[in-house]
Amino acid sequence: MDNKRVIEVKKNILAANDEAADAFRAARVADGTFFVDVMASPGAGKTTILLAIIKELRSRGVQELGVIEADLESDVDALKIKEAGVESVELNTRGVCHVEMGMVEAAFQAFGGERFDYLFLENIGNLVCPADFDTGAHTRVMLLSVPEGWDKVMKYPPMFAAVDALIVTKCDYLPLNEDFDMDRLKEEARRLNPTLNIFITSARTHEGIPELVDWLQAQRAEKLGL
Repeated sequence: MDNKRVIEVKKNILAANDEAADAFRAARVADGTFFVDVMASPGAGKTTILLAIIKELRSRGVQELGVIEADLESDVDALKIKEAGVESVELNTRGVCHVEMGMVEAAFQAFGGERFDYLFLENIGNLVCPADFDTGAHTRVMLLSVPEGWDKVMKYPPMFAAVDALIVTKCDYLPLNEDFDMDRLKEEARRLNPTLNIFITSARTHEGIPELVDWLQAQRAEKLGL
């Protein structure tokens, strides 16, 4: 027989995930929680930049902060966040390369009804799969570290196209990486995503962190209607 049927499995899975994400996002607006999805490759500095953001937010009087730490295994990063005095839930995906809404909802429930002004998801270290899955965040950001090289924008375009901000991390390494073409990175990233916000940062020197937090606070006010 020549009759064929194509089953759009991925589409159906993503549709259900997106519906749950929309409901979660709306619920967080209702309780005043601004939810940020932080994505990057392994070693780009997600935990370190989160700690720098948390420090800056606290300096501005923000205290109600939480972090969902997603990893394939271990609780190493969650412990770092807890040691900084921030509520954290470890989300082990057991080999799954991305975070889905069922995982987010389970992690959020593990906070036991805690209320947050800012809730961050440190997503799985991966520049491919996480771009496809809506996690219910109000804002999505990605990190690219200077040691990784500027040309990641050429290799992983869906991630750069999916986010609201690109955070270039470890900029204190720029003098050691003469091949890092910041102008070309910005050009290619904005070709994929014309409205992309770009921040050049170093958690070590605190460069760019105040400007990044200014933007996050403005995003919170906009997304929550404050």
